[in-house]
Amino acid sequence: MLNCKMSESSKMFLNENFPEFFKCKNLDEALLALDDYITMNGLDKNDNMTDFGHEAQSVYDEIYMCNE
Repeated sequence: MLNCKMSESSKMFLNENFPEFFKCKNLDEALLALDDYITMNGLDKNDNMTDFGHEAQSVYDEIYMCNE
């Protein structure tokens, strides 16, 4: 299971919306998978980021910054 730094709210978001994140072998793989998830689920028909997409992007940004 992937071990990385993140807030409890980010863990809860990922557990509810993208639990596959925790099955990745390393952080780089997990962040790429999360980026793909955001692209597939966080954009509207005009490719503008939705509220859900912004929330998911905030989780991505937090994990990236906390694990530099």
